[in-house]
Amino acid sequence: MAPHSPGTDQINTLLWIGFIAAAIVVVAINVALLAAVRRNRASRGAKPRQVTGARKVQFRVGAVLTAFAALIFVLSIVFTDKARETPSTGAAGLASAKEKPLQIEATGQQWLWRYDYPNGAFTYYKLVVPVDTAVDLQLMSTDVIHTWDVPDLAGKRDAVPGKINNVVFRADEEGDFRGQSATLSGQAYAAMRTEVEVVSPKAYEEFVETQQEEIGAAQERVVGLIENGEVP
Repeated sequence: MAPHSPGTDQINTLLWIGFIAAAIVVVAINVALLAAVRRNRASRGAKPRQVTGARKVQFRVGAVLTAFAALIFVLSIVFTDKARETPSTGAAGLASAKEKPLQIEATGQQWLWRYDYPNGAFTYYKLVVPVDTAVDLQLMSTDVIHTWDVPDLAGKRDAVPGKINNVVFRADEEGDFRGQSATLSGQAYAAMRTEVEVVSPKAYEEFVETQQEEIGAAQERVVGLIENGEVP
């Protein structure tokens, strides 16, 4: 995981905390077992005897484990709370998104994502957003539950039929970020992928304007063909 948006840093940190905590527990248990075996191993011919531990040792071990679990719990709350904070548009972001995030609709359908921009333009598969700009992605579905998952930019969010879920992120650099389906949504769910292309604010404005003009021109051509009877 390579974090490129506020919140993903905290998620990445939590993953490492969990990994390190699990490693410490595994190592401690194995070291304790080996030490117990070495200390209490019997010589040949010796009669087996019951091994007991001091009560103070049990309390000390319990206190250490309790403190360790409490530390992990507190760290999880702190980093989770930070990860849920809504990012705001930075100085280099889109000027029109300074007061509130740029809203884009993302509609999941078997098995493709459609993105609708504020000016009426739309794209399939690829989402284009401006760098350093807070983007409020409104997730919807036309059929079953789909999961929007681009781990470098945001955590997983579900697109549920009849409901709107939001995921807000702010890409900190230009580039391409890829995601894939994370929920079984039918036969071809594994091929349901998406790509987020982060560009400069100027390039974003030019893209959505050009996209809108091309879509409008294509619709006019279709209407003309229908009126002329060239399309049944």
